[in-house]
Amino acid sequence: MTRLAPSSSGHAQASGLPSAPTGVSAACAAPTTAKTIKVSWTAVTHATSYSIYDATTSATGTYALMASGVTATNWTSAALTTSTNYWFEVVAIVGSNWSSVKSTASAESTIHSSSPFCVQP
Repeated sequence: MTRLAPSSSGHAQASGLPSAPTGVSAACAAPTTAKTIKVSWTAVTHATSYSIYDATTSATGTYALMASGVTATNWTSAALTTSTNYWFEVVAIVGSNWSSVKSTASAESTIHSSSPFCVQP
């Protein structure tokens, strides 16, 4: 018989990683008014937050952290750099010690200097 500590909420944590977010997409948030991209994904069971990473060289390039602690299933970037392509990855976080493998956004977005500022290839 397993007993939970008196301070326990009655939840056990699995020893594996949470699954990667699915349905990840990147789309121009406001193509004619802003140089921003909205990244969306499907919720991961038990995820407490998400982190978003981007790459500017290729889908297999080096990714840098753009945002962490995101609790919604979408995130919109700040204004992005002109003449640059962006790829995004999303990571699900469960508690403070468990994160999923990254899942790459299925869409690439390009930022331009004139309207439309953001274009999907």
